[in-house]
Amino acid sequence: MTPSPAVTVGVFAAGAAAFVRRRTVDNSQVQLIHAPTTASVEKEKSLAEIIAAECPSLADPEKGRFVPFVLLPTADFQTCFNGVKERFGKPKLVMYERELITTNDGGTIGLDWSPPFAEMPEDDRPIVILSHGLSGGSQETYVQKTAKQLSGDPYSFRTVVVNYRGCAGVKLTTHVLYNGGFTSDYGFAVEHIRSRFPQSKLIGVGFSLGANLVTKYVGEQGADCPLKAAISVCNPFDLAASSDAVEKPSFRNRHIYTPAMLLGLMNLYKRHRTMMETGPVELDADAIGKITRIRQFDDLITARAFGYKDSTDYYNQCSSAQFLPDIRIPFLAISSLDDPVCPEEIIPRESFRTNPHLILALTEYGGHLGFHEDLSTSWYPRPIAEFCSAIFNHTTVKTV
Repeated sequence: MTPSPAVTVGVFAAGAAAFVRRRTVDNSQVQLIHAPTTASVEKEKSLAEIIAAECPSLADPEKGRFVPFVLLPTADFQTCFNGVKERFGKPKLVMYERELITTNDGGTIGLDWSPPFAEMPEDDRPIVILSHGLSGGSQETYVQKTAKQLSGDPYSFRTVVVNYRGCAGVKLTTHVLYNGGFTSDYGFAVEHIRSRFPQSKLIGVGFSLGANLVTKYVGEQGADCPLKAAISVCNPFDLAASSDAVEKPSFRNRHIYTPAMLLGLMNLYKRHRTMMETGPVELDADAIGKITRIRQFDDLITARAFGYKDSTDYYNQCSSAQFLPDIRIPFLAISSLDDPVCPEEIIPRESFRTNPHLILALTEYGGHLGFHEDLSTSWYPRPIAEFCSAIFNHTTVKTV
């Protein structure tokens, strides 16, 4: 009996799907790139040895994998899934206690501590400092998932999210917001945390634009960095190339990525427009109202507010790739090769092969801040927590 065309098509479709899934699983191993000999951590084990022994999500042959959820198989699905879920309201995965601190120029930074101090009283346990991405804050799902992993069992670390000027409900008290290279505010927050908890070890974690900022800060600080280590997740590394990547003519850029990123930026500007437009720098309100590209936003607002010549000057001075050679603390970068915002070709692999303090963890899949293993679980909080735990285990406290 000859099978019907529908049955034949179904069989072929099932076979093709099984083949693609098998190929996805086969390519899911995490690839680690680093110098032939990595630096020792406080004169004990080398960084590579520590990761091999204590970070199974990165180095174990079986566990060191990211396999995307079968219903979210592509970079676009992985990247957009959080946004789709958040249209129905951002999840509340952790509880925060907010502390507002004032910078030397009168700016306000919001520190969101988790768990709240009533639940986790002040002590000398390690602290992980989280930095959000473009126009984000502590409410972002990727931040909350990481905070939950770090503060829960078996780690019980204290976490604190640095919400930059004007973000996450923080009142803008100066005429400027923040940008991807504005490390003075981050450094101010780190020193405040350090002075409040002088016996606690600190590690910094940054996501997307926050990863660029943390990387730049760590490179600027060099051997004097007060952090024990730093982690970069989905770092753009080259701000101009990243901006170009999401503005290349394509359906997904034109209808998904550019509008989504620009919406966050423009909402931030509109929320604080009065304060920004009454400052010493004249902003062209008419031109701003016609912005359709991220580079235009950085030309008309970011560059002018911070004294750069234009967006190109801003990108050139603040892109974090140029600061990688100067990093002198353990540094882990997690990137996916299919990231539509931070494409594979701009990842500075050579810096990771030459600076013994750096480790680059590459996954074949994951998109931008996706890494969804199912509809509720993401992969990246596990390697972040394992790396933090390993570094904390191999370092000591130096008092201020």
